[in-house]
Amino acid sequence: MTDIDTVGRQVALNLASLMAKVEYEFNRHEPCLVCTEKYMHHIDGLPCERDDARKKIVRHNRWKKNILKD
Repeated sequence: MTDIDTVGRQVALNLASLMAKVEYEFNRHEPCLVCTEKYMHHIDGLPCERDDARKKIVRHNRWKKNILKD
């Protein structure tokens, strides 16, 4: 049962990543399945691809300075 859950989660993450690449301009406010941050806060604008490899989070303030968060 856990093997099916693990494979199913990886398939869901792969599909989310693929859709984020296809609709790059339109899904900036979608939450990531892994870290629940919006795609626009990820360093490359795409969702995390695995549970054990989270991407860096970049926040922007109104003065356009980037604030990195691990």
